[in-house]
Amino acid sequence: MRLPVLIFLLLCLTSAHSADPIGSVKTYQPEAVIIHAGQEIEAAVGTPIHTGDQVITHTQGSVGIIFIDGAVLTLGPETRFTIDEFIFNPAEKEVSFIGNIIKGTISFLSGAIGRISPESVKIKTPTATLGLRGTKILVEVK
Repeated sequence: MRLPVLIFLLLCLTSAHSADPIGSVKTYQPEAVIIHAGQEIEAAVGTPIHTGDQVITHTQGSVGIIFIDGAVLTLGPETRFTIDEFIFNPAEKEVSFIGNIIKGTISFLSGAIGRISPESVKIKTPTATLGLRGTKILVEVK
């Protein structure tokens, strides 16, 4: 009897944690998808974004995402970007944004995380990790 209860509690905790979106798609051009929990979802205005999601744009695609801290991420055509970590708990001073651009072009305008703790905003590339110390960056990976 205890095992089913434990499994149920673990599923509830996992579902509650992964169900909370950290942002949403605000603009997009066709040929953009979100990979969430192994499923490919066509990007559309309002599509929720979660930690661990990969955003992919194709030849004519682009995506604009706004995060719950007010940060704005824009992906150009033929871009692959993964949100590795997003923590926004300012009351406990726990904040972090770590993204990974695999290829393509991104523009990032920091939100509250960048104001509270600039060293907590990082963008990884195939050859380096960029620490954001200002408010806006543009990165291109070929």
